[in-house]
Amino acid sequence: MKDLVYLSRAFVEFGPFSKKEILDFQKRGILSAADYLRDEGSDTWLHYQEWLTVVPMPAPKLVKKSAPAKPAAKAPAKKAKKAA
Repeated sequence: MKDLVYLSRAFVEFGPFSKKEILDFQKRGILSAADYLRDEGSDTWLHYQEWLTVVPMPAPKLVKKSAPAKPAAKAPAKKAKKAA
């Protein structure tokens, strides 16, 4: 499967991870300035910032907007009892 990626940190290899996971790591600030990545089946390691420039970004999923929620009906106010 070509969508798998390996991460090298401090000369230790981790993975495989999906490209989506790597992009999530980057968003969450998990990737370090010293991290390198390589695609499965490749022997070429790229600095993660360079890898991010060459990896095709996944197309954003279109989210169908739903109609705005209707406000809830207010409960009828309780009537105060008249003192006798």
